This record gives sequence, C-alpha cells and structure tokens, in this order.
Amino acid sequence: MNTPAPLNAAPVTLESNSVRLEPLDVCHAESLALAADDAEIWAFMPIAPGVVRDECRRWIESSLADAADGSQVPFAIVDVASGRAVGSTRFLNIRRSHRSLEIGYTWLGAAARRTPINTHCKWLLLSHAFDTLGAIRVEFKTDDRNVRSQRALERIGAIREGLHRQHMIMPDGHLRDSVYYSIIDKQWPDVCIQLKAMMAVSS
Repeated sequence: MNTPAPLNAAPVTLESNSVRLEPLDVCHAESLALAADDAEIWAFMPIAPGVVRDECRRWIESSLADAADGSQVPFAIVDVASGRAVGSTRFLNIRRSHRSLEIGYTWLGAAARRTPINTHCKWLLLSHAFDTLGAIRVEFKTDDRNVRSQRALERIGAIREGLHRQHMIMPDGHLRDSVYYSIIDKQWPDVCIQLKAMMAVSS
C-alpha cells in the first residue's frame, strides 16, 4: 500500500470577498491591539485578558516562535472592506504524517463578531485544509462553558466527539473541560455546501 504524502501546512494568504487571512506578522500589531481591547474575547481563551492588547508585538513574536517548528500556522484576520486586522486564527496541532490539523485560537474584535467574517474564515481554512493540503481530519476544541461556539460548530456540520476533563488551567485558575469536534474528509463536501449557503445569506 502506498504511503500518502504528508500534509504540508505552511504560511499562505487566503482570501474571499470579505476576509483576507494573512500570515501573522508584527505589522499587524497596532490593529490587533485595538481589536483585542474587549474583555468578552478572552472569557474562554487560555490567555489572560490584556495580554494581546497591552503586549501585542510580544504576543505576535511568541506566536511566531511557537510556529517555528512547523506545528502551527498563525494568521491575522483582515477585514477586506477596511483593510484592518480584526482578529487572529491559526492551524495548530499539525500532524503531517497523519494528515490532520486543528483550527483554533480564533478571536475577533467586537466590531467583527456577529458578522460574516467568522463564516468566511472557516470556509477559507477548511477549503485550504481539505482541498489544497489533503487533510483527512480537521478538529476544533472549545471551552465546555462556551455554548455559543459549540452551536456555531454544529451549525456547519462539525461532529462533537467528546469531553477532555480538566484539560487546561485557565489564567483565572479555572480547570477547563474542553469539548472536541471534528470534520473529516468524507463530510467536507456537505460542510462546504453548508458554509457557502451561510455566506450567500449573509452577503
């Protein structure tokens, strides 16, 4: 049996008519610091409120250092209409030989939430993962308390797989349980149709 080629995730720019995902860079620091000034973003994120807002350049440099071994690919989320970075997301937990990765560490500033931006981001990232990189599995994880994020994943067709108990110690000391979801390659055509329908409605 032939061994499939490994998944080769690398920095890339992905763009729709609403969103451009650019490789994260210190040039995004000013815009991201402004977008990060919103406590709601960090309620379920494993990073203390104020870190990105107050030390954005250092946070970007740390993110790029974490990505240096190829296990992550961080992006700035740029609103095409304004040209400003309004949040960040990334590929992480990249398992090249198993053609699997996670989409996560996603956050958006207040002005970009409840807009088509997040749906466009998911479509761009999933399309790239499955159609270009040849992934067979894309996973997501979310705080068990973050019901809104879970419903959003379920709306696009992601399947809930289970609960990792006491998976993280949050900055406030809370022992976070993480809910895992996934989309596999066999599901992707249907998920793609659903995402395109959602984007059409919101455009």
